[in-house]
Amino acid sequence: MYRLKHIFHLKEGVFLRYIEKDLGNRDFAYIIPISDLHIGDVYFNEEKFIKLRDWVKEQENAFVILLGDILNCATKNSISDVYSELKNPQQAKKYAFNLLKPIKDRILGMVSGNHEKRIWRESGNDISEDLSMLLECDYDREGLFFNIKLGNYKNNGRVNYTVYCTHGTGAGRTAGAKANMLKRASEIVLADIYITGHIHHMQSFADYYFVPDVRHKRIDKVKRLYVSSASFLEWGGYAEEKMLPPSKTGCPRIRLDGIKKDFHVSI
Repeated sequence: MYRLKHIFHLKEGVFLRYIEKDLGNRDFAYIIPISDLHIGDVYFNEEKFIKLRDWVKEQENAFVILLGDILNCATKNSISDVYSELKNPQQAKKYAFNLLKPIKDRILGMVSGNHEKRIWRESGNDISEDLSMLLECDYDREGLFFNIKLGNYKNNGRVNYTVYCTHGTGAGRTAGAKANMLKRASEIVLADIYITGHIHHMQSFADYYFVPDVRHKRIDKVKRLYVSSASFLEWGGYAEEKMLPPSKTGCPRIRLDGIKKDFHVSI
């Protein structure tokens, strides 16, 4: 079992949720950002998600972050068709818990999405928070900042990775617009990795910047990684109505090295 430590860091004017996760003595870890399942929607690909879930369960080095829109939560006032829903929000919440229960000990945290926030706006009930309590994982409605530690305690010391996650926003149709939305996360807080969902489009890119190390009298080149997860919705319905092209479903896999500071993503 990995060791957990979570802190609600609240200084004047700072409202980011800061969470420490110690993943133990591992040579590497996978971070799997799962987003936009849209449970309750007729186009949710449950079979594909179960295959991913079972893979996570079998891989002892795999850990999950839930990025919102886990539930579809159509209402009469939403774009989604409430009359085509397979499950109402309460049923979808219970169903999501049963789907995620086999990997609940691997979930590092979760945020809410714009679909779950429909219920919050109309009733004051945070259905994502309800789900997080069932899964016993850290939660914030807007975003989470992780300090993830792993590596050999005796030989190489620990390796730290900072990760900022939020559901995402915007509806840009071009690749550039989607990349710009993802890049905006770096304007909020400094981190090694930024992860969003929302746009149902899997993409990743990196940038670099220089940091002066005055103690050792040198300039270090530092990498930042940007990752957007896709959805588990098959094409049709809203996507067809809005003339959106089909896109790859599923989610990326981020590898954190536990021996040296090295991280990359597979899509």
